[in-house]
Amino acid sequence: MQAMMSAVRDKKNWIRLIMSAVLFLAVALPFRKLLSLMPGITEIRPANVIPPVLGLIWGPAAAFGIAIGNLISDILSGSNVFVCTTGFIANFIYAFLPYKLWYSFRVDETDVYPTLGSVKKILKYIYVILLDSLVVTGMLSLIFETAGFSGSGSSYALLFFNNFDFSVLLGVPILILLARYRPDYHVPDTRRIKPGSYLFFDILLFIAAGMGLLWFGISFMMGAPVESHTAAALLVVAIGLSLSSLAKPFNFDLKPQRQNTREVRTTIKTKVVIGFLMLSVIFIAFVGVTAYNSRTGADALAHWSYVYRTVGLAINMIFAVAIVFLWYVERNIVDPLERLSENVREFAAQPADSGQIPTPRLTQIDTGDEITLLADSCNSMMQDITAYMHDLRAVTAEKERIGAELSVATQIQASMLPCIFPAFPGRPEFDIYATMTPAKEVGGDFYDFFLVDDDHLAMVIADVSGKGVPAALFMVIAKTLIKNYTQTGLSPKGVLENANNQLCENNEAQMFVTVWLGILTISTGCVICANAGHEYPAVKHGDGSYELLKDKHGFVLAGMENARYREYELKLDPGDCLYVYTDGVAEATDASDTLFGTERMLESLNRNKEALPMELLPQVKKDIDAFVGDAPQFDDITMLCLRFGKQMKEEMS
Repeated sequence: MQAMMSAVRDKKNWIRLIMSAVLFLAVALPFRKLLSLMPGITEIRPANVIPPVLGLIWGPAAAFGIAIGNLISDILSGSNVFVCTTGFIANFIYAFLPYKLWYSFRVDETDVYPTLGSVKKILKYIYVILLDSLVVTGMLSLIFETAGFSGSGSSYALLFFNNFDFSVLLGVPILILLARYRPDYHVPDTRRIKPGSYLFFDILLFIAAGMGLLWFGISFMMGAPVESHTAAALLVVAIGLSLSSLAKPFNFDLKPQRQNTREVRTTIKTKVVIGFLMLSVIFIAFVGVTAYNSRTGADALAHWSYVYRTVGLAINMIFAVAIVFLWYVERNIVDPLERLSENVREFAAQPADSGQIPTPRLTQIDTGDEITLLADSCNSMMQDITAYMHDLRAVTAEKERIGAELSVATQIQASMLPCIFPAFPGRPEFDIYATMTPAKEVGGDFYDFFLVDDDHLAMVIADVSGKGVPAALFMVIAKTLIKNYTQTGLSPKGVLENANNQLCENNEAQMFVTVWLGILTISTGCVICANAGHEYPAVKHGDGSYELLKDKHGFVLAGMENARYREYELKLDPGDCLYVYTDGVAEATDASDTLFGTERMLESLNRNKEALPMELLPQVKKDIDAFVGDAPQFDDITMLCLRFGKQMKEEMS
């Protein structure tokens, strides 16, 4: 009763009620005219599909609208008060009963709505329509018999075919197509009651359906209809039982439905059902034409009755075949594909950032056709992906470990180079500053400076072949050897020759290192230098500009045993600057592979020629970065600058 009263409580339900009445009236009225053309038999009623379909979608509002539409149709047809009243009740039951039955039990857990997406739901719909048609057909037959419209019980079969066949033949595709547009379904407020309490209401409904069958059986066996007062009594009983059954409580547990990652608007089942129904329409039309032509000599009443019965029986036979065919398609094609799709979707739904490696749920399908091959391929794919994710996790963990170790190595390498500035705060005779920017976590470039004694400052800048960890390890050895030999008092020539021979021993990796080494006599400004295949140094004298000093190059260290190196002397006056660097400066490239070059390097130095070493090197690095832009750094960038002269400290203060 609560569900019925909801039909008149809000504006939306009133709109549904009016739309249902207008639609039913517009479709039913034209076919009512056929009744006057063929008296004695019922008319063709394709409009009979509207009550159960709209009832399933809009519930009690549609049921009242259908009943009102039929009432107006009966009034316009000139029916008496009895027919109008009982017709109103019968059509309300015809539209409301499918809604009541559908939401009273569940056969398919995938959806609560009457979308007919599976054979189970189609069977449920057919069951609902069958029971509804039996109840309403019996009522209508008893109404006609009581009103004296029909002379025999043969109208029962014709009414049943109208109610059942049109509701199935047209109702199934209509509900399937409407589901694509997701209509505003009216779902009742449900509540749970004790199991088994429905039996009483179900018995009432089946008894109501039996009233019409009983009348039809009596009429068929007697060869004549029952008396009108008997038909009226049966009608009262049938209506009373049906209305009592409509009080049956709803028991439909609404559960939230899972949304697919990609919406499927038309399923394989839908396509198969619609295709089969289209073929059915063609077949039924052929049967109807054949039946019509086979009884051309009979009177009109017998002729059309024969056509109706033949077409009705053909439709029901097609329904039976269609259900078997759809069951086969669902069992052997659709269900395996849905299980496979569900397992793959569940596997893919694992969040990428959850840290969990999903465990694939393998789909076991043995249909013996391409679906089995597809399932095996999907199972193999999911297993391969899982194995790959395990391997990737292991590789990622190893990479993180190596990255952590390289970070420590970077700190160790940086701590091995002089990194505290001012380096010699107690020595005002000179100022020195150096930087090293590795291309990877650790680099092969290095610089060094240290006092050999109170009057001699050693300066080293070098570039090991290669990059990364191997170059860093070779750099440590080369730096240690050069510093050790220098501190023994050897000249730059002797230092390089001894270090070269030492590095050549067991150099299976065939690595080498370019070195520029200079030893400054602090008291005189004289620098004794040696170059082992390294870049030309740049020198600025007084207030002049930086210029390249194209010194004599010897062979690289670790390239050949017993190599000989030449020394040369460089005189620095107070205010002069010495700038040495690795090839990462001149060979820095932009996105178009253009080199920074020594010309741009000299321009950068001369734009800042008055800057102190600690200011000069960051400016040169800034110019390099501006030139390179977003291009990656391919080589280590190392620079060292010395400014000689006592007046420096005065400028800094």
